[in-house]
Amino acid sequence: MPGSARSWKRFAAIGAVAAVALTGVTTPAGAATSTTFGPVTITGVPPLGKKIHLVREMGRIEASMTAGQTAYVYSTLRAYDSGHVNLVDNEVRCAGAGGSNVVVGENIDPAGTANPGRGDITLVNRFLVSATTTGTLSCTLYLRTHSLAEATSSFTVSGTLRFASLQVAEDVNGTAMQTSLPNGNIVVGSDDVYTPVLDRRIGTGHSQVAVIADVEYMSCLPAVCKYSYTTSSARFTLFAHQMNGDAFCSSAEIAQTSVTVNRQTHHKVVPLYTTIPLVPGCDRIYAYVRAEHQGGPTGAIQGQADNLTDETGSAGPGVPQHNSAMTHLFAVPS
Repeated sequence: MPGSARSWKRFAAIGAVAAVALTGVTTPAGAATSTTFGPVTITGVPPLGKKIHLVREMGRIEASMTAGQTAYVYSTLRAYDSGHVNLVDNEVRCAGAGGSNVVVGENIDPAGTANPGRGDITLVNRFLVSATTTGTLSCTLYLRTHSLAEATSSFTVSGTLRFASLQVAEDVNGTAMQTSLPNGNIVVGSDDVYTPVLDRRIGTGHSQVAVIADVEYMSCLPAVCKYSYTTSSARFTLFAHQMNGDAFCSSAEIAQTSVTVNRQTHHKVVPLYTTIPLVPGCDRIYAYVRAEHQGGPTGAIQGQADNLTDETGSAGPGVPQHNSAMTHLFAVPS
């Protein structure tokens, strides 16, 4: 079964959450800062040969924001009872007072013949978004899908979307403490890979910093895997430190997980989370993910997905498109 990606130009190619209270919320009339949806059966999933993405809005949240204010967006998308191997993407797009697009995804196995853990999956998409103007920030969760079979397919989804916080502290320059990888794939091979990396300075008045990384790992790259069951294995470790210049002041417990991804699953979200206990007198936050090849053909870390269609359809001239971050890392002081 061939692999799947999000732009047709790229088709070849549940962690913990910071406990931040939602305070100071102003909600526009008729809007909500959290929502749930499903279960709902998604039908008409386009077959592989049509090269079309089905894009379905599943939920929307809104809040009034002041320019410079940063929000923490948190979403879940569960998928199960799939008719075939299907791409399942949890994409959240924010617009209005601020803008940010982030997508994470995996291929789901068909019900009844699924590999262990692959017939019922939950995708967590979480990130920061800052208001550049005063007004209403609107964030929408979209399901993005197509089938990896030459047949129209279906599956069932449910999920949540919420603002985990609307008052996330920024760095000393007033910028959200977040970074993401640009378009492209970084091979995890014989040499360890250190990416993404966050290096910022924070102000006083905080006792800890939650550090969150979501890595999208793709199997069989640049190697070509002959069989759908061929696997790539890698280990991912999140390191996070509080520093004073080059001197270490405090370090978080490392967060580590190993994944094995077969060609059929193609790509998998690797969520990582840890917390730095802060000590006085040190204002530098330095965090990064180390990726190590563990076995099988080499895989790769995926960067930004470019040229995604705004609505159901295929990318092409005149079709509204956008880019969405994939692998990213961010920090939430409290």
